[in-house]
Amino acid sequence: MDAAQAISLAANWIRSHGVDYPTDGLVADRFEAGWSVYAPVTVDESDPMAFLDMPVGRSVFLVGDSGRIEEVSSSVPPQQAQDRFTTQEIADAHAAGSDEAQFMAEFERAFQQAAAEHPPAASSFTVVDAPSDEARTAAEASRLLEPIAQRLAQLGPPGWERLSAEFAFTVSAEVAQLWFWSGDRSMPAPVPLSIGELVRHQRNVAARMPAGPWWRLLLTVTNHGVMTVEYDYGDQPFPDGQLLAAEHYRNDLAVHPRSHVPVWLAGYVAGPAAQGRDPQRAAAAAAADAAVGRTAVPVDGVPSLAEVWARWAALSAVYVGVRSEWGPRILPGHAWYESDRRSGSVLFVLPGERAVLSGGKWDSPLLEAAYNGGRPLPDLYSGAPAWVTDSVLNTRNRNGLLTFCLWWTDGRWHRGATDTSGELDVPLPPIRTPGETVRAMTSLTGPGTDPACAALLTAIGDRKASAHHVAALFARVPGADVGAAVNQLSLAGLLTA
Repeated sequence: MDAAQAISLAANWIRSHGVDYPTDGLVADRFEAGWSVYAPVTVDESDPMAFLDMPVGRSVFLVGDSGRIEEVSSSVPPQQAQDRFTTQEIADAHAAGSDEAQFMAEFERAFQQAAAEHPPAASSFTVVDAPSDEARTAAEASRLLEPIAQRLAQLGPPGWERLSAEFAFTVSAEVAQLWFWSGDRSMPAPVPLSIGELVRHQRNVAARMPAGPWWRLLLTVTNHGVMTVEYDYGDQPFPDGQLLAAEHYRNDLAVHPRSHVPVWLAGYVAGPAAQGRDPQRAAAAAAADAAVGRTAVPVDGVPSLAEVWARWAALSAVYVGVRSEWGPRILPGHAWYESDRRSGSVLFVLPGERAVLSGGKWDSPLLEAAYNGGRPLPDLYSGAPAWVTDSVLNTRNRNGLLTFCLWWTDGRWHRGATDTSGELDVPLPPIRTPGETVRAMTSLTGPGTDPACAALLTAIGDRKASAHHVAALFARVPGADVGAAVNQLSLAGLLTA
């Protein structure tokens, strides 16, 4: 099928369905499974208010190579609409082996052949499926975005080029933020309650879609009438200023139950009740464990406390020395690490040869099974001493996102009843072996510094680490902050000279 045929099919479909849409001057753009047919829109760029008269969500007609036609809104991102259409075309093609499908395909081929040989009484023949309830709901939700965009546009200053609006809604709380841009300059603008009511209505309609109501609605509109839309269902944590109090998400889930809630949001909703361990709760749990003889599980495969502390401090010295904003850090009494993959851990060293190492893995299968699979949360504290409390735990436990907890006592690591060995690799810095630590150090200090990095680890183990050992790490790093690196070892209590 070529562009002219696609345009002809679309024009006949528009007329036969009584759609209020021009049939003259249509254009067609090719995509994988067919053609996108639409009436181009022109803008009087000399009139800054011309945009207000433009329909933002105009119809676009997707014409498949099979002859199938689907009307979609231009407010739906074109690639998204085309991908969905292509998927349906492929599915229909697979189903074409049925007798009925073969008959209809043969009928259409015969019709097209006759049209080629003789002047047709009709310009085309098209089989059009009735839209599903899901498609009608999506179309209605998309249509409701148009008046929102137009009302927002009226709030802009003269000469604005694009607007960006972000709405974070639940059934009991709302946040709306609006900016207008001209070049690199931006200006915020308040969103009237009347627009908020339109957005709330649109969300209620969107709630009937399979994914449920969006948590955030993101709109970008240009002064040429081009709108892009994103429904945010919480695949990533919401930005500061758009994360509502946990109670509002609980209220929303009560009204709109979901089969799947992002783990981070499920933990946030659960709050401290899920994994919190204040001193009273810790003491009661320890007493209950002792009463029934419940004990902790010894852990193998994790280096000793001294080795973990030494390697963590050496890595921290390197990251600070090269002035990296990432990487592990030593702070008074504890070590801290957050990876660039939303996972992390902390190690608190306590008097009396005790320590607590805890953290969380962002995509933990344990939490996924608990929050979305009906399984219990991992048992992290069974057999834990009463001194394992919130004050020495990674703060993920306050949001139900802790995935491992180890405590050092009696010369070895222990854990609760759940095996969390698969949770350690990503949240911990590279400290599992000396070789792993040295490789991580040299990735920052440069080729040829392996001996200096290994020498520092050896000196720490022999209690002979000095500022000279630290300075040797940065021989190939111009502008290194050696003083800050030395201070990391000093804070760790590992600098002897």
